[in-house]
Amino acid sequence: MAARNSIDSNYTAKRKLIRQKQCRRKTNLMKRAYEYSKMCGVDVCVGIRLRETGQVHILCSDSSGFWTFLTSQLGSHYPTPKIMTDQDLEKAVKSTNCEETD
Repeated sequence: MAARNSIDSNYTAKRKLIRQKQCRRKTNLMKRAYEYSKMCGVDVCVGIRLRETGQVHILCSDSSGFWTFLTSQLGSHYPTPKIMTDQDLEKAVKSTNCEETD
């Protein structure tokens, strides 16, 4: 029975590491897209879909409204996509920068 518990705990520890890695990569990709949109003055739309859960994360840095059709079409899907704008990401970046300097 003890061997079974150690196998389960190893599996859950590995899954946790994989989820953390996915979260870091997603966050970094969103930050890079945001930085690119600000630096070059372009409209950026990034969509990430996680295969396991089907969850969709969207960053839309669009001042012209070109990508609004995407968010309206995905609004009817389950699970509901998590939509971020450049203002949301800017607030998140500023809050993390404040935490790093403290």
